Formats: sequence, C-alpha cells, structure tokens
Amino acid sequence: MKPVYGILMAVALAGILCAAGCTTTDTTGTETNTSAPTPTPVMVSLGSVGKENNRDIVPMNMQTVMQVILPENPTTGYSWTVTTVDGMTITDDTFVPPEEQIPGAGGVHVWTLEPNSTGIATFSAVYVRPWEEVQPDDERYTVTFYVTPEGTSVVDVTSADNGTTVPVPKDGAVLVALNENPTTGYQWNASVSGSAEIAADSFVPPYSERPLVGAGGIHKWLVTFTDAPSGTFDAAYVRPWEETTADAESFTVTFAGV
Repeated sequence: MKPVYGILMAVALAGILCAAGCTTTDTTGTETNTSAPTPTPVMVSLGSVGKENNRDIVPMNMQTVMQVILPENPTTGYSWTVTTVDGMTITDDTFVPPEEQIPGAGGVHVWTLEPNSTGIATFSAVYVRPWEEVQPDDERYTVTFYVTPEGTSVVDVTSADNGTTVPVPKDGAVLVALNENPTTGYQWNASVSGSAEIAADSFVPPYSERPLVGAGGIHKWLVTFTDAPSGTFDAAYVRPWEETTADAESFTVTFAGV
C-alpha cells in the first residue's frame, strides 16, 4: 500500500502546484502559462484647486481625483453650500478644523471630486448662513474643469505666442490666457475660425485676501475643435461701446494639427 499512497500524494501535489499557477507542457513540448493575467493598475493622480482658482478653467484627465479646498469658519454662522456639480461626483465632503484649537478660528472645507466623463465639468458654491436666503452679493465660487480624453493634451497659449502658428495634437485643445483689466473699460473681444470653437470663456480675477481696487486679472478661453485642428483665434482689446480701430491692441494665433 505504501507505493500506491506515494503515487497518490505525488499526483495530488502536482494538481496543487498547477492550480497555483504553475506552467504545464503541451504535447509539442511548449510551455503554457496557466496563471490568470495580472490586471494593469490604474494610475490615479490627485489634484487640487483653491480660492485663487475662482472662475478659473482647469484641465484634468479621467485619472485625476480633484479636491476643491476653500477656507470656512462655521463659528461665524457661514458655511459653503454647493450649488452646482455637473459632470463630476462628490465622493467626499469634509470640514477640516484648524490644527490649533483656537476659539473662533476657521478651517477649510474639502470636497473630493471624480469626473464622470470627458468634456466640460463645473463646480459652484456660495458662502451663506444656511437659514438665510441667498443674496446677489453673497460670496461665490465657481471653477470649470476640462476633462481631457485619454492620450490627449491641452496646449497653453499666452501673449508671447501672438502672431505664431500653434501646433495642436489630434483631439487636443488649447487654453488661451491673456491679461485683462475690465476696470479700465477695456476687455478682449475674441472670435475663432476653421474647426475651432470656444468651449469655455472666463475672466479670472486676481486673488488676494483683501480686495484689490483697479487690479487686472486674466481672461481665459478654452478652444476645442470639431475636426482636425485648424483655423485661428483672433482678439481685439477694446471698449465694448466703441468701434474697433486699426490701432487697437490685437492678438492672433493660427492652429495647425500635428
């Protein structure tokens, strides 16, 4: 009986090894891997925006988890109330108190957002007392995200690119950023041609803990394309109530697909 028992043990051991992912040899003598394929890990990155990004246009991708971080002081009775979440899901909503427990000190409110799909997504909130109605002069915060398709990129364009041809990869987009100061009465009047279209347009005011009288900010345009990248982006710095003259400050770039 001992030889038979030894044979059975050997067969059982071979079965266990094969079940654990060992290699076997077929009739042609070629080794065949019987183990399950290892799934490719999905790389997730963490991004964040804060008060300085109010009214900003921020590119990201589907593998980015974005956090919106805003100062908040519930001891005053005020707190942030989310008014709009479009194209994203809030996976966490937390108030983080200050490290030092100082009476009357504020902390930060943190929302963790995950994109639902590519394209434009928005987040908006208002700073109010929950028991009061929202007023026109209440502090507001909004940010526009552009979730890029996998393998694409957003090309940054500034005043330094004036008069140039901007190469744009297939399925890519362009973020144009120009200095602007609406307190002077002047602002950029922009238009596009070809396959270009303006998907988002926003003036980003300067960030400061205290109001800055007469300070300018940055005007941003997100340009996407309905076909292969082509066309132009043209802008003139004018007062809206005046006709554009030949000596008006202007900006133009031409898009070329690569």
